[in-house]
Amino acid sequence: MRHCDKCDVDIADNINNCPLCGRDISTDCSGESFACYPDNKVWTNKRNVVINVMFYFAIIFMAISIFLELLIFKRLHYNWYVITGVALFVIDFIMPMKFRWSFSAVTIVVALTICLYILFLELFTHSFGWGLNYAIPMFILFIALYSTFITMARSYYRKYEYVICLLIFAVISVIVFLYNLLTKAVVWPALVAFLTSTTSFIGFLLFRFKKVKNELEKSFFI
Repeated sequence: MRHCDKCDVDIADNINNCPLCGRDISTDCSGESFACYPDNKVWTNKRNVVINVMFYFAIIFMAISIFLELLIFKRLHYNWYVITGVALFVIDFIMPMKFRWSFSAVTIVVALTICLYILFLELFTHSFGWGLNYAIPMFILFIALYSTFITMARSYYRKYEYVICLLIFAVISVIVFLYNLLTKAVVWPALVAFLTSTTSFIGFLLFRFKKVKNELEKSFFI
């Protein structure tokens, strides 16, 4: 019996790749008397060391930047960009590496945090009109297409997680579209993002559930 350390599941001996993550387990030596090389524990420890170094470096850099601004200007202004940037770095880069989040979880978190960061920049700089009108809709459009392409190309199917991933992007696109429509702002970027994300969600939903696909084939002779 082979074992995938990443997914923590036992796999039959005649299977060379983990069916969940695709990792090559053909060199698994768990049943042998000698140790495998490279040792997964060694690489895990090295990875954790690198992650911790990057985390503490970011915190120290932020602390020094805040101290210098307070020392010179007696107040915080530009360091709000530093603080939010470090928060993005920790949430979108450090935490996924440390806790080994799934692709869908990383995609959702990155999408939400980037949208919130764009909204923060728009509000903090009082430069209204570019974030909710252009930047966020275009980013949602990109992330919806990217998620659809990756999940289709790599055949990532694990219950409902990728359906939920695209559903969240569709819901965000609807909210942004309604906001721009009600405020009489520029509508076309939000409309494009809304139509694309909802179409991707519906298409992926039909493709994901074979029963629905089979019923459509029978009903419409596809």
